[in-house]
Amino acid sequence: MAFYLHTFTSDRAYLITDSNKFYYTTDTGRTWHPREAKSPPNSFGVPVLRFHPQVSDNLIWSGDEGCSAVGENCHVEAYYSRDNGNRWNLIETYVRNCAWARDSGLLVDPTQIICESYRDKSGSQRFFQENNPLQLIGGTSYYSTKTKLFEYVVGFTKFSEYLIVAEVCRIDIVVWDFIHQ
Repeated sequence: MAFYLHTFTSDRAYLITDSNKFYYTTDTGRTWHPREAKSPPNSFGVPVLRFHPQVSDNLIWSGDEGCSAVGENCHVEAYYSRDNGNRWNLIETYVRNCAWARDSGLLVDPTQIICESYRDKSGSQRFFQENNPLQLIGGTSYYSTKTKLFEYVVGFTKFSEYLIVAEVCRIDIVVWDFIHQ
């Protein structure tokens, strides 16, 4: 389904299948090894793998959960691994995008993960509308200590030493009734 070159380590690459099985190389493709993620790759168009800029074995996998058959509770679950996909730990459910907060220019806590996470975590994520906003959550210690950074997120990106976040501006209109005051 997909081929990922490790963003920060040129000798690593990953072949993603349509199941939770994937293949990786750590020697520029001379040998390939099978591994399994907790779930098949996501079908929501978000990156399946995210790479840590300092620790090559640290990965984030975003996969489908509950999406077979009717998929009434179809959603994305994100996992992190600290040993190149040998063991996986759940980060969050009902997410759109998770990434390591640290980047080559953005020098923050290397254990911090940031996720675009839906506020309400039930039903099919495919049908979420603006009544279930995406929140930007930052989690230190591999997402064990979470902080809500933004309430209504459109998206985020990392650029140089900056984290750029797009947020929906909500305007509440208040109609004041001067006649009855």
